[in-house]
Amino acid sequence: MQKSNTTLFKINKILDELLIDARQSIQEIAKKCSTYRQKVWREIKKMEYNKIIWGYTAVVNEEKIGWKLFMVFMKMKPLTEEQVKLQIDRHRRDIPGKLAVRLIDAYYINGTYDWVIIFAASDWATAKKYYDNIRKEYEKYLMDKPEMTDVIFSTIRWGKVNPEIEKLYEFIPP
Repeated sequence: MQKSNTTLFKINKILDELLIDARQSIQEIAKKCSTYRQKVWREIKKMEYNKIIWGYTAVVNEEKIGWKLFMVFMKMKPLTEEQVKLQIDRHRRDIPGKLAVRLIDAYYINGTYDWVIIFAASDWATAKKYYDNIRKEYEKYLMDKPEMTDVIFSTIRWGKVNPEIEKLYEFIPP
């Protein structure tokens, strides 16, 4: 059954408020969405049940803890069942955690690359070990050698504007 535009509008407003601050009260969200607390609570529970909302998390500024963000871009052969099984198994075995990295995001995408993996590591050596592990594990599926780069500065992460976005000025060449 198709949802009405009004219902979709309210759902999107609720989602926007959760993205701004998932720790605000349901009462606050209801007030900002011009609706009732119970309605907001029911909609949030429905979205969680339907996996529209996967969960809630903290957005970490890795720089503040001495870590760096890295990205790996991979060109792969067409996706196979074996490759999907490998991907799922790596997550279930927490390979990133065992290699001392924090996996931030992994995207199967359409375009020049097929996969983008974003992760945090304490240093380049640790990041390189994780990169080498990925390269070795997916070797038979790769079209080209994966590319790894570090992130210089995040302006927005998981829908959150960096509270220190003004630092972007520091990257303007002289």
